[in-house]
Amino acid sequence: MLRRAYRDWPLFGVLIDNAAMSLAKTDRSIAERYLALGGRADLTEQVLGEYDLTREWVLQVTGHDRLLADRTVLSRAVSLRDPYVDALSYLQLRALAALREEEPADREQLERLLLLTVNGVAAGLQNTG
Repeated sequence: MLRRAYRDWPLFGVLIDNAAMSLAKTDRSIAERYLALGGRADLTEQVLGEYDLTREWVLQVTGHDRLLADRTVLSRAVSLRDPYVDALSYLQLRALAALREEEPADREQLERLLLLTVNGVAAGLQNTG
């Protein structure tokens, strides 16, 4: 029924395609590191479980074996950007961890790095989320 809705209902199709694009842009291991900063293993497990379930259902609904299988140009663009976005994400994680220390000596530099990486990741993902 969901595959038929995906095929026949334009709004539902766009919703699923947008979900697939967001999932394809997400690096699960990096997401896990961000979540670990919160110190809530239960929440990390829940969020990653929902990610996995959503990915599985999107693939079932689209009938594809991988995300963006039918959008080769977008898939290639995401693959080309990933190494750069990942590097910025790791820098951002380091800045966030350092800023959580009691009194980091280089707070201003860390805050600037954090803001630059937020802008860089958003630009690399072509997304603000």
